[in-house]
Amino acid sequence: MKMRWILPVLAAASLTLFSGCDKKNTDKGSGNDPVTITVWHYYNGVQKEGFDSLVQAFNENEGRKNNVVVKAFNKGSIDELSAAVSDSIEKKVGAEPLPDIFSAYVDKVYEVDQMGLAADLSKYLTEKELEEYVSAYIEEGRFDSGSGLKVFPIAKSTEILAINKTDWDKFAEATGETEEAFSTWEGITRVSEAYYKWTDSLTEAQEDGKAFFGRDAFANYMIIGSLQLGHEIFKAENGTVVLDFNKEAMRKLWDNYYVPYINGYFGAYGKFRSDDVKTGKLAAVVGSTTGIAYFPTSVTLEDGTNYAIENKLYHLPNFEGTAPIAVQQGAGMMVVKSDERRESAAVSFLKSLTSVENNLDFAIGSGYLPVKKMSAAEEVLTPFLEKSGEGSPAAQNLVIGLDTVNRYRLYTAKPFQGGDKARGILSSSMSSKAREDYEKVRTLISQGVSREEAVADFVTDENFNVWYETTKQQLEEIIGE
Repeated sequence: MKMRWILPVLAAASLTLFSGCDKKNTDKGSGNDPVTITVWHYYNGVQKEGFDSLVQAFNENEGRKNNVVVKAFNKGSIDELSAAVSDSIEKKVGAEPLPDIFSAYVDKVYEVDQMGLAADLSKYLTEKELEEYVSAYIEEGRFDSGSGLKVFPIAKSTEILAINKTDWDKFAEATGETEEAFSTWEGITRVSEAYYKWTDSLTEAQEDGKAFFGRDAFANYMIIGSLQLGHEIFKAENGTVVLDFNKEAMRKLWDNYYVPYINGYFGAYGKFRSDDVKTGKLAAVVGSTTGIAYFPTSVTLEDGTNYAIENKLYHLPNFEGTAPIAVQQGAGMMVVKSDERRESAAVSFLKSLTSVENNLDFAIGSGYLPVKKMSAAEEVLTPFLEKSGEGSPAAQNLVIGLDTVNRYRLYTAKPFQGGDKARGILSSSMSSKAREDYEKVRTLISQGVSREEAVADFVTDENFNVWYETTKQQLEEIIGE
């Protein structure tokens, strides 16, 4: 397998292990009593199995040598974990004491840091160690120029495009369409219309074509799409945010989601878009790299027909003529402020998790991306790809994810007060309207109105303007403009 295109600039990178760092003495517990470190996380299934295995390996090796014992506990979903942390901070009845380490997104860590409870991890890492990590992952954990490092990157993710290749090949053979369309949002919109019309032509019934595309995490489309078009919706600095909700960019996003959605070219039916592929209602989805394990290997139609499908993965589309940008996501680990011995012991465990070998093992099994630059070097990566099955969905996922890290600009919004609510607006305002208006269109079609006539009252400048002004006002109220 040719891997030369993966992070070529890292060919000379050093595979330095943390155990040889300048500050290694501060990683060890002192005295005869071991330091017991508690960790709360949200991993489940194969992710939990992989994490538990790494905890056990640490305790039996580095932990035993340095007098550190780690105990890890699953706290449900990331939201349940976050709520448990809040309960502990507030000392609610029945709440457990705060752990030494917990999984969290930057918004939660920012909230806890404002209370003075987040440890500064930078004093336990040398500059050489920090340089081993993907720069964007380290910068995500720095809230401002003077706050230090508050989030330790463990495993990250980004977004990819997954295709039901079996059904796509039938369509492509019949129409002459090519996978070149998958590189841009405009291409996805165009080919989705063609797919709807082709599937509609296969039956005598009118307007029963199938949607081609859907996506999870709709706020990412809004935030990353706007950024691809040159506008950072939330530009936060030191907790202060400036809103750039550009009307021209929003119209581009509208034309490449709302319009195809109400026409039936895009869709969203089950809880996740992979569910919609499973039921044959979609053939293409954009989702997180961590979701690849849930992409189906067969389709079951409403009449009970079942058939196996082959999958193929692609990079996240961009708008035509724009520089490639993708979301950077995935919770990191926050260390609760305590004393130097406990903090140092906690960081020694986190360093162990992100050794190149451990991190790649976890990545292959979980769909996450490793956090160190050296993980993408051909001589390091190839054995792990061979172990997972070269060309398998897991291998494709890792290769495309790492190439995205290399070639795309990775972006995550800086945290700010009200950030969760603002993101919630972006997640629902256009997508919910698209679903509601699609149902109105379907009602009109069922009454004998043609699809073109049914959508005519919805694809107007006036309809867009009302949505735009309403959404902008909601965002302004949240951030205080």
